[in-house]
Amino acid sequence: MVCIEQAHRLYPLHSLVDPEKEGVRFLKTYPPKGFFIFLGLGCGYHIVPFLEYKEVTALLILDTGIELLRAILGRIDLRKLLLDPRVSILIDPPPETLREFLLTHYIPSISGDIKTVPLRSRVNLVKDFFQSCFDTFQEGMETLSHDFTVQTQFGKKWFINSLANLPIAEIATHTLSPKKKVLITAAGPSLEASIEHIRNERREGLLIATDTSLPVLLENDLIPEVVISIDCQHISYHHFLSGLPREVTLVLDLASPPLLARLSQKIIFFASAHPFCRYVSTYWRKFPSIDTSGGNVTHAAVSLAITLGADQIYLYGADFSFPRGKSYARGTYLYPYFLSHSNRYLPLETSFSHFLFSNQKLERRRGNKGIRYIPLRMEHYRLHLETLIEKSNILVLPFVVEGEPIRGFPHPPKHERSLTKSIFSAGPISCSWKEFLQAYKQDIQNLPFPFDPVISYLDSLSLNQRNLWTTLLPISAVIRKEHGKEDISPSTLLLESRTWALEKIERYLIDW
Repeated sequence: MVCIEQAHRLYPLHSLVDPEKEGVRFLKTYPPKGFFIFLGLGCGYHIVPFLEYKEVTALLILDTGIELLRAILGRIDLRKLLLDPRVSILIDPPPETLREFLLTHYIPSISGDIKTVPLRSRVNLVKDFFQSCFDTFQEGMETLSHDFTVQTQFGKKWFINSLANLPIAEIATHTLSPKKKVLITAAGPSLEASIEHIRNERREGLLIATDTSLPVLLENDLIPEVVISIDCQHISYHHFLSGLPREVTLVLDLASPPLLARLSQKIIFFASAHPFCRYVSTYWRKFPSIDTSGGNVTHAAVSLAITLGADQIYLYGADFSFPRGKSYARGTYLYPYFLSHSNRYLPLETSFSHFLFSNQKLERRRGNKGIRYIPLRMEHYRLHLETLIEKSNILVLPFVVEGEPIRGFPHPPKHERSLTKSIFSAGPISCSWKEFLQAYKQDIQNLPFPFDPVISYLDSLSLNQRNLWTTLLPISAVIRKEHGKEDISPSTLLLESRTWALEKIERYLIDW
């Protein structure tokens, strides 16, 4: 039995009577199904029993002290543990390594629930290390949880919209030239007070409107050069009911509703992080990239401006709050929508109050000009935007009237940005969209039949085969949600995802 000496005392890592029986008891506390993180390797007695269950998708073991690991391996036969492809061991991982491991290896739709299993006899000896690991794990899980929630809502829609946009994406040839000065309009209430400032500052600048802010600009006789939209939902069309001037360039995510792509002859598609969009951009036509990780269109607009080589970005209407309870600038889509439903029993103010206070966690903050209501999601949006601004090293000037202050970085860029490489456009096509889609369909049909444990199956595939499955993972997230509490194995989930995708591809090939 391996013991650790600390403060002139010996601490056994496992039972001195029957460590194997003690290890089996872990199965009763932690049902062997899903993704496991073991805090403490010990002699592996508490981990080995989990290897017998194919429902265990992956095991990550965290510990500290490489010398301790060498001592254990020199005394205990852990070949069964180390040779299992589901097992990974990280010794003294820095936070960024642990976070990266979780983000790349834990796939909620097929990995199942994630569980943390502490070996108390080990954790109690180095509490600070394991607490640090646990904190990093919690941070990573917040990101994963958000991403998975979004996938369960939109995974299928991303795929369907991308398929439908391929014919237009094949012939779209419009480009955007670099620009030093860019003005961006979001749809917060402060946009109303910014109109004259925008008129004065747009000289020699490029005016980019988020889709939500477009009707406000048109109502005030301001026509932007560019409108950007990233939402895959059909509600995005409401922002364009006031019309889209012919001279305006429309920048769309490849997964945007196909209805939007028919609104203009000046279309530029970009590839966001959706797996199928990335696959299309890699193997069919190279699309420009925009960072949409901030989760909102203002963040994407700033990323577009950075891509265009901007040195100065003026930001309007980015309130990231509801100042004095006001949701959006007057003229945005909610006003005509709520007005059409209003009567003397349901005035406009009641609809906006219901929109503000229902189903939202709001924080109240008092400023010089009154109270601001801040939903948690908007707080996250603002923090993501501030991170993007800080990394870009660009002068960003937020025009904030009553909204949540955006942390500014009023320093000039440290180096001249090259504009010759900032042309925003798609590359040449490798073949027709139909030929590409037929080849993609054939490739996913030819994928080897999945089996459990799914990590062993994925390890048996080539890189291209794994990439093909990755394009279907958001679909898997939706299907898992549709099954609800019904038990479904990862291999079955992959099969159902492939079947669903093949049916949609076949339909588009036939219809066109």
